[in-house]
Amino acid sequence: MWLQKLGKGNWLIVLLIGAGLLFQGCSGNDGDEYDPFDKLTEDVATIENYLSENNIDAEIDSASGIFYTIHKQGGGYKTISGIDVTTNFQGWTLDGVEFVNNFTGSPVEATLGDPSTYSPGHTSGVTIGLSIMQEGDSATIYVPSPYGYQNKTYDDVPPNSILVYNVKFEDIPKLDEDYEKIDQYILDKNMNAEIQPSYGVRYVVHREGNGVSPKPGAVVTTHYQGELLDGTIFDASYDSGIPLDFTYGNGELIVGFEMGVSQLHENDSATIFIPSIYGYAGQAQGEIPANSVLVFGLDIIRITNIN
Repeated sequence: MWLQKLGKGNWLIVLLIGAGLLFQGCSGNDGDEYDPFDKLTEDVATIENYLSENNIDAEIDSASGIFYTIHKQGGGYKTISGIDVTTNFQGWTLDGVEFVNNFTGSPVEATLGDPSTYSPGHTSGVTIGLSIMQEGDSATIYVPSPYGYQNKTYDDVPPNSILVYNVKFEDIPKLDEDYEKIDQYILDKNMNAEIQPSYGVRYVVHREGNGVSPKPGAVVTTHYQGELLDGTIFDASYDSGIPLDFTYGNGELIVGFEMGVSQLHENDSATIFIPSIYGYAGQAQGEIPANSVLVFGLDIIRITNIN
């Protein structure tokens, strides 16, 4: 089915601590067996003490234990795992040993969640930090060692080191270009669109159903028609008369579709506009060329929330 996701990318970043990620320049430590969960608890306490002693205001990301301070808000959009981003960062250990500084050169690009695309010095801690930030933000993030180099040595970074990064989230390549196309299409069609605030997906509600909105795990039943910006229809449940059922938030469908549905309610009739990076990105899919913006007309028939 055209809506099914390709590959292994997830909407939310899933970090498997101790999963054996390979880091350039790392060497093993022959010490005791490494327990990342115990180390995470220890490092969080160490970071809290460091911040308190140095009168630094920082927030904690409760899902990971990473601390962060946003110094400058860029006003852009957030991003997700599997998406290309451009960034600059400088990293050092908590005691001040610098091990990377990309600010001295050009910004670097990486696919979040794919360590094979990371430049030297980019750890999973940087990825978590970027998932918290928005385009244009500048921040300092404090990374417990399980999200850094764990019990490995990296250049001058000793094993079990807490890392500190200054990060500038430059942009999400392709996203602005696609939203320019979408916004022009909406203008040409004289539509009044709303914008999903975190990721920018545009949507137009033609009929308000005033029903419930989906929560994670909800079963959503909807009719749909999918087309390209040039009007080419590539799929439609209306043709068969059989609506689509899917579990919201389970990653069953392309992420842009779920981003749009997140703004809708039972019995809504709407159109959602999905930039290519939240659709199939650079992969062609049947009648859908690579890097295509997708447009979906939806009639939300039923939303069954579990809780």
